[in-house]
Amino acid sequence: MVKGTLAFVLLVVLALAATEASRRLGRRGLEAPGLQSFLTVLLGALLGHAGLGLFTENILVTIGPVVLLGLAWVGLIVGLQFDLRVLGSLQPWHRRVGFLLPLGVGLGVAGVAFALGARGPTLVLLGSVAMVTTPRVVDHLSRTGPPTDRSAMRLVKLVAALSSVPALLTWGVGITLVSEPHFQMAVLPGQAATLILAAGLAVILGYATMVLLRGETESVHILALLVGVMALIAGAAELTGAEPMLMAALTGALIANRSPNPHRILRAAHGLEVPMLTAILLLVGAWWHPGGFSLLALGVLVLVRAALLLAAGGVLASEARRRTAPVLVRWLGLGLAPHGPLALAFLVAATRDGSLPASVAVGVFASLVVNHVVGARWHRNVLFPRRSGTAEGHP
Repeated sequence: MVKGTLAFVLLVVLALAATEASRRLGRRGLEAPGLQSFLTVLLGALLGHAGLGLFTENILVTIGPVVLLGLAWVGLIVGLQFDLRVLGSLQPWHRRVGFLLPLGVGLGVAGVAFALGARGPTLVLLGSVAMVTTPRVVDHLSRTGPPTDRSAMRLVKLVAALSSVPALLTWGVGITLVSEPHFQMAVLPGQAATLILAAGLAVILGYATMVLLRGETESVHILALLVGVMALIAGAAELTGAEPMLMAALTGALIANRSPNPHRILRAAHGLEVPMLTAILLLVGAWWHPGGFSLLALGVLVLVRAALLLAAGGVLASEARRRTAPVLVRWLGLGLAPHGPLALAFLVAATRDGSLPASVAVGVFASLVVNHVVGARWHRNVLFPRRSGTAEGHP
């Protein structure tokens, strides 16, 4: 059984190998994000506790610093994409539906889960995961040809792109409020003090990063500094009990809105995005313990979320008609079903300290797979159907 440093080395080698394989498939036009993610998790399961047992049973604890760094990197990517100048260029109703609809879906799922008995980290996880959707399916299929309805495609991409903000805020604040505080202030409850401390550290590290990056143009240097800053955030999160993704997202948002060259920094950060996400997928598979799964988690994230997404799709279509941009396709809300990597990051964050029941984690992961299949099928059959007599989806 591989432990400690050897486990870290094996994880790095596997992540880099899987990343390179994904890039080669993409260059050959064989990219399939959902299938590749599933195969990566399966590889982790084959090598982990459920298979060959190469990793320790508590792999998320054994290489805890690496897990924290990966989570911080996911938060950084989300934060760097929160550019108020871009948001200001959107119409007010775009911002309204983009932020409020995912929030409504998540709160609805959390309300049903609460009524069914979910509490603590389980409740926060279910609500946060329900909010997340990803534009990656649309981006992938749009390279194969035009959609049947451009208005629908743009609305799906808009909500998917903005959904990460309410989801990450809900996760970061919620998980802090239901966790035992590591930090106390005389005049504030421990959880509130932790949130204030996390925000303050994020601001300090954000401005420090901008000062250190002033005049820097080399992507390698930018990337090295960002890794160092995320390592600091991961360490601070471990010491203070703050949520690393939320801290990193606040730091990234500050850089995106105050730095003179945020796009160069974002491009550099994307250089490690795929390896970090691949490592997270491998860890999910390596951690998996064979056994039962939570029907509550599966039910609320598949059935309840699907019903709420259909209602959200109706709101989207209604708003589009009011703005003279009618939507022609049916069941628009199913286009928001795929979750994406942020939901997996929430799952890893919830399981790393052992406070989440294993059955709930398995139920959540099963729901991610089901929702991706449903959403991808809707995109292929409704928004990007294959046309006879065409080549690679082009007329």
